[in-house]
Amino acid sequence: MPESTRHVLVLAQVETDFGDWVPAIATVAITVIVILALRWVERRRTSGDTNEVHFRTQIASIGVALLGLLVVIFVLPDGSDSDLAFSLFGLIVTGALAISSQSIIANAMAGLMLRTVSSFKPGDFIEVSGNMGRVTERGLFHTEIQTSDRDLVTLPNAIMVNQPVRVVRASGTIVSATASIGYDVSRHQLNDLFVEAAESAGLEEPFVQVLELGDYSVNYRIAGFLSDPRSLLASRSKLRGAILDGLSAAGIEIMSPMYVARREASNEPLLPSGEGPSISSQTRRTAEDRVFDKADIASKLEETKRNLTEAQENVELLRLELDNDDPETAERAQRAVARAERRLENLGKRIEQLTESQQAE
Repeated sequence: MPESTRHVLVLAQVETDFGDWVPAIATVAITVIVILALRWVERRRTSGDTNEVHFRTQIASIGVALLGLLVVIFVLPDGSDSDLAFSLFGLIVTGALAISSQSIIANAMAGLMLRTVSSFKPGDFIEVSGNMGRVTERGLFHTEIQTSDRDLVTLPNAIMVNQPVRVVRASGTIVSATASIGYDVSRHQLNDLFVEAAESAGLEEPFVQVLELGDYSVNYRIAGFLSDPRSLLASRSKLRGAILDGLSAAGIEIMSPMYVARREASNEPLLPSGEGPSISSQTRRTAEDRVFDKADIASKLEETKRNLTEAQENVELLRLELDNDDPETAERAQRAVARAERRLENLGKRIEQLTESQQAE
C-alpha cells in the first residue's frame, strides 16, 4: 500500500474516533457552561435573600454536575467500556456515602435537615459548641454567626446537627446576673434593691432568687424579662451596672463566694467612691449597634422578605375583588390594590438596599 494512502486512512480513522467522542466532549462543555451560568446569575442577582439564592445555586450546581456525568456515560463511543464507567460512577457514589460522616456530604445533608427543621433563622441569637452570636448566613455546608467581638465564625452544619443548639427566642428572653452578699444584710432589703435595679435596666417582671447559702455569703440571682433580644448584650451590662450602683448607694458590699472579710477594728465596708452618670446616659449607643451589624442586616432582610410574601398574597386577594359587579366595591378594591402595589414596590427597593449592604459586608 502506498505511503500516501496509508496516511489518508490513518487521518480518516482519527477523524472517525474524534467524531465518536464529540457528544461526550459537548456534554462536558455544556455542563460546565450551565454551572458557570448559574454562578453568574447568582452574582448578578440584586433582589431577594442572597443566602437563599446561594443555597439554591449550590444544590442546582451539584445536580447539574451529577446529571452531566450520567449523560457523558450514556454517550460514550461504542468502543469504550461503558460498564466500567458505570462501575466507576457507582464506586465514587458509594465511597462518598461511606465517608459521609466526615465529608462534604455530611454537611450538605445536615444543611438540608436544618432547613427542614428551621429551628433558627438569620438574625437569631444562638449558642453551639461554646460559640454564641447572631446568625448571619445559613448555607448548604455551613452556618455563619457573628460573635460579640463582631467576628464571623463559620460552623460546619454537621456540628449544628450533632451538638445542642441554644436559640434565644425572638419573642423575648430572660436576662440575669448573680451577686454574693454577706449574711449581715437582710434578704428583704436586697429583694427590693435588686428589683429596682432590674427595672432601671429596662427589664420587665423582675424577680430575685436565692441560689446558694455559702460559707461566707449568700448567692442571689437577679433576673427579668427582655422583650427585644437584639439588645441582649447591652441589657446584661445595664443590669450588672444597676446592681453595682444600687448596692453602692445602699452601703452594701459585694462579696465573692470565697471572700473572707478581714478588716481593722473600724469594720468599715469597702465601697467604691464617687457616683457615675446614670445608666441611660452610659448606654446611648448599645453594643449591638456595631457588634452585630451583619447579623442585623440579615435579620431585617429575612423580615422584609416575609413582609413581601404577605404583601403579594394580599395583592392577589384584592385583585379578586376587582371583578365585583358593584362599582363602588370595585373602585374601593382598585384603590386598595394601588396602595398594596406601592407597598410591594417599596418592599422590593428595601430588599435591594439590604442586599447591597449585605454584599458590601
